[in-house]
Amino acid sequence: MKKFILNIIILICIAGTGVLAAWFVKGCCGSPMSPQETVQSFYSCLFRGDWNGIRNLSIPSAEMKTYCEKFRAFREKAMKADSLTLTAATEILSNARMTFSEDRHDGRNLFSTLVTITTDTGSARTRKVEMRKEGGRWLVARIGASE
Repeated sequence: MKKFILNIIILICIAGTGVLAAWFVKGCCGSPMSPQETVQSFYSCLFRGDWNGIRNLSIPSAEMKTYCEKFRAFREKAMKADSLTLTAATEILSNARMTFSEDRHDGRNLFSTLVTITTDTGSARTRKVEMRKEGGRWLVARIGASE
């Protein structure tokens, strides 16, 4: 009888540990990012030159690779020419406001939006961002000119 009660207590402890671990992981990792949060994170990584972060936030398509490679080449050229100016520009872009308009869900796994990035000086640029949900996460699939 003592062995049976001991086994029950051990099972309860194991189950409790599992529930506690699940709660901890959920609390640390949080819920998946919304499409808008994903876009903000993507551009933040792009401005900082965080290429691993960009890979984690975008679809590995030829179009997205080309988009990121062009930005990376521009960034590296600017770094060689004048790293101080690039650092200042990165700071300005990192503090820029992002506004979203014309959000549109196409089913459960496709999303598109217009993103306007506005700096403190009033300079603004709008891009159309298309996203796809894969593995429960929103990923940037395409960035193009606003229509």
